[in-house]
Amino acid sequence: MTKMRVNIYSEKGVKTPTTIELPKEIFETAPAETALRQYIHVYRINQRQGTASTKTRGEVRGGGRKPWRQKGTGRARQGSIRSPLWPGGGTTHGPQPHDFEADMPKKVRELALRWALSQKTSSGNLRVLGDFTLKTPKTAIAAKLIDKLGLKKALVILPEPNFVAARSFRNIGGTKIRTAGQLNAYDVVDSGGLLIFKESIGKLKERLEKKTESKTTKAKSESAGNKPKVETKPKLVAKPAKSAKPKRKVAVTSKAKRAKK
Repeated sequence: MTKMRVNIYSEKGVKTPTTIELPKEIFETAPAETALRQYIHVYRINQRQGTASTKTRGEVRGGGRKPWRQKGTGRARQGSIRSPLWPGGGTTHGPQPHDFEADMPKKVRELALRWALSQKTSSGNLRVLGDFTLKTPKTAIAAKLIDKLGLKKALVILPEPNFVAARSFRNIGGTKIRTAGQLNAYDVVDSGGLLIFKESIGKLKERLEKKTESKTTKAKSESAGNKPKVETKPKLVAKPAKSAKPKRKVAVTSKAKRAKK
């Protein structure tokens, strides 16, 4: 497979002849629609605050006195004016504060992010920005840049928190700003195009690269004589057997002697 290389754009939105190679393991991931669908489902669930709350008849103030006597009035019996049947009464089976938090494995989250980035890249909605040398925030310059790059509902990916860049892009309608460490699959899917800083590619590679050592690497290191040292536990010395205690003698009473006779 040929390496994927894309052109770098200047801060004025002009395509330069300089290219950069995109990591294959991030921007050319095999389809993982199930992982992406699961991530979006979990992400939306976690956005629910779960603060909706209603009062039961025991929590509504008042209603401690019986409205009228039990019998003899011709009306239905009532015990409280805060009954759910009365206006101003409590609510039956109403919503209560509830935690909707859900979680999923880290590997699945990272796979969903790789697949989302791969989709944006293959569809041609990825732009790599070389430099952003503004010393003070300028929203007009940032808006012209996004307009010239042809990005709508852009997602700007910064390598690290940047005050000038964040203040320049944040007031543009539909534009989101994320760092490489904050990036998630939902923001990528929800965006129309990605504007990624050149340094952010290296940050994403550090974040998403597989840190676990492969089996082949372990086998090679062991064959080279670099076997890990195994600590041996000291042998337990058998304790000497305790001497048996003499049996306790039971005194024979006079009644027992008579019974034997």
